[in-house]
Amino acid sequence: MDTLQKIFEKTLEDSFSFPIVGAKLIKRQLEKKGVVLSEKQVSELEKKLQDISGDSINFDFDLNDEQNKVLGISDGDNIEIDIGGEKELDDFYQEFVEKLEKSVPEIIEEMTTPILSGLMKDMPAMLKAHRKDMKGFEKRLHADWKKPFDLFEAFLVLAFEAGDEFNNEFRKDETEKENYVLETLTRLHARACQIASEVQVLLESGFADGAHARWRSLHEIAVVASFIKTHGNEVAERYLLHDNIESFKAASLHKKYYEILGDEPISQDEYNSVKAVRDELIVRFGNAYKNNYGWAASALNKDDPNFSDIEENSGLDHLRPYYKLASHNVHANPKGVMFRLGLLGNARNILLAGPSNYGFTDPAQGTAFSLGLVTVTLLTVKPTIDNLVLSNILLKLETEIGEEFFKVQKEIEDKDAT
Repeated sequence: MDTLQKIFEKTLEDSFSFPIVGAKLIKRQLEKKGVVLSEKQVSELEKKLQDISGDSINFDFDLNDEQNKVLGISDGDNIEIDIGGEKELDDFYQEFVEKLEKSVPEIIEEMTTPILSGLMKDMPAMLKAHRKDMKGFEKRLHADWKKPFDLFEAFLVLAFEAGDEFNNEFRKDETEKENYVLETLTRLHARACQIASEVQVLLESGFADGAHARWRSLHEIAVVASFIKTHGNEVAERYLLHDNIESFKAASLHKKYYEILGDEPISQDEYNSVKAVRDELIVRFGNAYKNNYGWAASALNKDDPNFSDIEENSGLDHLRPYYKLASHNVHANPKGVMFRLGLLGNARNILLAGPSNYGFTDPAQGTAFSLGLVTVTLLTVKPTIDNLVLSNILLKLETEIGEEFFKVQKEIEDKDAT
């Protein structure tokens, strides 16, 4: 795209060439004498000035009879024009800059239309080439990581099928008995499977940092699932009902910003209804319930708990270093700018703006662990022999996945070091 900048700079350079500036200064001096040159005459002046240099210049230039009359000369007479000194040039330059600043938006708009048209015309070929490159990269990536990728996918399929069978066998009847733990864990497991599938897509496309960012959410689900399984039905009910607290917060935010967003406002009746449900829940569960993690307040005996409190209570706070590392890929902090999982240690000065073939061990191992934990947490709500055997299989696969990903990553590191 720097071609546009070069065109713009060439335009500026041409605008300050001697023929153009000289012709405009002569035109200005003649205007002071009452003579207005036509565009054709100005163009002729520019042509005559192209091959002229020196402090004093002489050339033939035809004026019409009326212009000669204004100047008080006859056809063929000479006229001397002083085009001015440094001040004249400065004034001309300032006028040009002011005019240019005002016309930049118009210039940009005029340049945008034909360039965009050309881009749209070239887009199929451009995308075809890009997709060919990406397919080639992914083919090479899969060749390097085939075994761990296959193990990871098999793990995801087993976890999904386990949740599907559990849901079909147990959830329908239990919802009628208000088994909030089972309802919460099946919902959390479904979401965990979806996130794990997103991680798989990111890994197989070469995006280690994006995969790690998605694992961060999966870790949160595992923490919440473990916490709810431990604290039972009352906390599970509070968790599910807390959706109404979040709905009120969303409605309040929308009410504040809908005009700026160009949205239609929420009706006052709808807003009042959402608020009434929220107020009833606060009366029922206490003022702390309105906070972000208010559903866990009673279990933790803390008015305003945060995620790290729940994480510690669940016995999963030892994963916080990895969680914080993954957070750098979510937030716009400097560590997220400076550190990339997808880069080898000796390539930290490279700006990674796309996929790479490195850094998959942490997100893959973390995903297997967290999805395995959520799945086992769900299955052991109804600890049948089948569920216990499947839980054990997942735990064994989880370890193997970590080992295989690490093995390939180490091979890449060793190859890069040679």
